[in-house]
Amino acid sequence: MERRRGADGRESAAAATGTAGEWWHDPELEEPVFGTPGRPGVPHPAKPAGGASGGFDLRGWITAPRFQDAPGIFAYGRDEGAIKLRALEERARRRPDAALVRRAALWLLLSVLAGRWFVVAYVWIIGTVVPKWLWPVFASPFWLTYFAFFAYLGRWHVLAMHYLGPTFQRLDQRAAVNGRPSPEQWKRAGVALAAGVVAWALLMRPFVWLLLETFPGSRHTLHEMQPLIRIVYNGAFIAAAAYWGGWAAVLRPYFTRPRRDEEAAETADAADEELWPELRGAGLDGAADRLEEEASLGRLGDVDFLRLRRVLEASDGDPEYLEDVAYEIAERGAGACVHGSGSRDLRPRRAVHDLMTGQVKVGRMADSERNTAPLRAVDFALEPDTLGTSMVVVGPSGAGEAEALLRPVVESLGLAALSGGASVVVLDSKGTGFARPGAYDIEILLGDPESPWGIDPYGAADSPEEAAARLASAALGADEDDARLRDGARAALHQAITAYVAAHGRHPSFATLLDLLDGHEDALGALRAALAQAGREAEFERGLRTLARADDAARLVVQRLSVLERPGMAALFDPARERFAMRHIGRPVRVRVALNEAAYPDAARIVGRLLVGHFVQAAAARDPEAAADGPFACLIADGAGAYLDDYAAQGLGWIRGRNAGMVLAVRSMDDFPLRLRPPVFGGVGCKAVLPGAGARDAEAFAEHWGKKLVEERSVTRGAPEGGLVRKARFAVMGALFGEKAAGGSESVTVRSVERFHWSPSEISGELKAKHVLCSLSTRDGDRTGPILIELDPS
Repeated sequence: MERRRGADGRESAAAATGTAGEWWHDPELEEPVFGTPGRPGVPHPAKPAGGASGGFDLRGWITAPRFQDAPGIFAYGRDEGAIKLRALEERARRRPDAALVRRAALWLLLSVLAGRWFVVAYVWIIGTVVPKWLWPVFASPFWLTYFAFFAYLGRWHVLAMHYLGPTFQRLDQRAAVNGRPSPEQWKRAGVALAAGVVAWALLMRPFVWLLLETFPGSRHTLHEMQPLIRIVYNGAFIAAAAYWGGWAAVLRPYFTRPRRDEEAAETADAADEELWPELRGAGLDGAADRLEEEASLGRLGDVDFLRLRRVLEASDGDPEYLEDVAYEIAERGAGACVHGSGSRDLRPRRAVHDLMTGQVKVGRMADSERNTAPLRAVDFALEPDTLGTSMVVVGPSGAGEAEALLRPVVESLGLAALSGGASVVVLDSKGTGFARPGAYDIEILLGDPESPWGIDPYGAADSPEEAAARLASAALGADEDDARLRDGARAALHQAITAYVAAHGRHPSFATLLDLLDGHEDALGALRAALAQAGREAEFERGLRTLARADDAARLVVQRLSVLERPGMAALFDPARERFAMRHIGRPVRVRVALNEAAYPDAARIVGRLLVGHFVQAAAARDPEAAADGPFACLIADGAGAYLDDYAAQGLGWIRGRNAGMVLAVRSMDDFPLRLRPPVFGGVGCKAVLPGAGARDAEAFAEHWGKKLVEERSVTRGAPEGGLVRKARFAVMGALFGEKAAGGSESVTVRSVERFHWSPSEISGELKAKHVLCSLSTRDGDRTGPILIELDPS
């Protein structure tokens, strides 16, 4: 891209960056000017979002804990250590399993009763097998071995960890703050301990002999002082092992309570991490200091930070590039290298976002047994990693569930676009469902001649063949089953577009294309003359004769596409105006197309199919490696059942590896043509069903989520037999000691049966308003089962 120069001749860093710089119109590049044509967007700074200095607390946001142990969990603010501690404390408050307690008590009793016999057997084995001078080595570990043996059989460690788990977790968190010992320190401590134990056992007899030889007449006194001598002897070896093993350094982090100033220093160290190493490394300390000052004043928001980080990471160490960026920063501070719309944020934010991870909170997972343990009572979020596998949302939005699910996603992707990390295209079937002032760079209003933007009908095509295929699919849709007509329509479009491009070097206007397909003599004559002038008339002679006949397939295409030539509609495709082309999704752009399906049903379906086909075409054509480093491209379509054809259904799998995805919202899977339902339902990785879904949809979701094994217990009880006295006796025993002492018979039958995770009747009849049942999949293959989610108010 050509660089612009400022008034002083310096190149602007905004122009030098391909991800977050301002863009301008260049007919050769066909890149869009953001904002309404003729009315450029006005930059507006991000408003304060809270923080110690009254603005955005950038360093606090960067260093905040983020922990996600399953897809769909909102990671921001979740501390892994605190979560584990709460889980252990909750477990410690519950009573341990009765069977575990009985087993531990039984083996404790056995250890007491069998202790004498174990001592006798151990002494006999040692005295028979081991030489006398090695007895101390084998005599000392007896009690440790004895205790370990019964502890293992009695599962004492499991019972102890039930209660001591929170304590160990607190010690681990304390060590995390103080600094955990290194593996070398642990190794040294272990070697010293082992050497100390061996030396303690080997030197015991020599030490006793030395005492007796030193004090020969004090045997009685030494015997009286035996406890003190043992303390001194054992303490000496413990002190020596601790000294040589560095036990103090190993244990201090676990048993030293960190002071508040130390905790603050730890947080400060993390917060003081250099944020602009590229600028510092290039000697551009002035620009880095300017950004640090903006951050300290709360003027550098999350969007600004991520945008500037992407710009600097794209430098690849180029000194000239970094100088341009530094000049831009010196001129504009936190507003440097701003998005082409001039916007630095979207206010007010209606959802909770974490742009660092790309997540947006859309609800909360229900605290229900129907959700698995890690997915209960935690915030639910969507992110590019899950949306990159595409998503289908099925069900009537009776209480606004679809909007509550999709609007936060649109807002999140819009903010990501301002930071250079995403591009989003919204197909608004109602025309007003996703409207929001200032939220989009490009807005296309179907049927409105005053619409600020138009549509390029060849938006993603690199060749006439691709353009013809997309127009034919858009015109005929997926309901047209006549293969002959479909092939004929595609061939007619290909002949017309190829000949026109050969003659004029550009695609024909919509009106000219329809005239050629209709066999209009003047249009064909002008095309023939242009081809003759280019010296290519003979090459396309057969195609021109075919167009002159205007067969049934060509007439069908003209009949379908003519709705786009009606008053108020044709202006959208005028090549003389600003038009959006789907090839622009390779750059951060926010687009909304108001299809107004209620007022223009036929035109809305054709334009919707055309744009979806162009999106798949543009996304699938991206280089996988380049796409991974570029913005995440997402198309969100409300009422998408009429906008998908065979090509788009197949494209759900193609775009997954190109850092792109689609979100398709429909009232029912029946909205899709019959042959597209299996590939669409199977091709998306994320599936959501809303309250009020139909029986067939509920059955499809239930079958997809599958069944689980459930144990069924049936208990049959019988009354005690005998006379009145016998029955009275059993009644008293049962009252005193429980049912098992009541003398009745009991038969328990246990069997494993398969049950739906969510049955069709539960999906269609038991989902409450403002709830959604959703399963997720990531691009790495991680999956979740169905999750019951309570949506946030939209």
